[in-house]
Amino acid sequence: MKIQFAPHPPARRPERGSAVIVILALLAILVMLVAANTQTVRWARAEVRLVDQRQTARLAAGGTPPAGLTSTNRPNPDRSTP
Repeated sequence: MKIQFAPHPPARRPERGSAVIVILALLAILVMLVAANTQTVRWARAEVRLVDQRQTARLAAGGTPPAGLTSTNRPNPDRSTP
């Protein structure tokens, strides 16, 4: 009487292991990008808040905008027209 062994499951190909490594590497890169983006958004939000506070303080003090930032529709009388 011969003993019959159960057939062996098919061997896994090495490509499957490398595919998992590639997917994990892509996920790690994605997490780093999200973390960097979050940090950039926090920095930008703080910068906007600082600019807003400065402008609010300047306007509350009755200051005028810097000379280069004023705009009107009237021609400048200091300029000579050709």
